[in-house]
Amino acid sequence: MSGAIRNVLDRFYGYVDESLLRGKDMYFVFQGYAPTKEQLVAGEYTMSRFAKLYGMNYKGMITE
Repeated sequence: MSGAIRNVLDRFYGYVDESLLRGKDMYFVFQGYAPTKEQLVAGEYTMSRFAKLYGMNYKGMITE
C-alpha cells in the first residue's frame, strides 16, 4: 500500500461526518509498475471495505 493511500485511511480514524461521503461514487486508481496479483486483491479488498464503511458506492479499481 502506498504512503498516500495509507495517509487517507489513517486520517479517517476518529470522527468523520459520514453524511459528506454517503452515496458518493468511489473509484480506486491503482498506479504502479507491474503490481502483483496479491497487491491488486489486497487493494480491492481494502478500498471496497472503506467505501462500504462510509456508505459510498464502490465502482471498482482502475488498473490500466
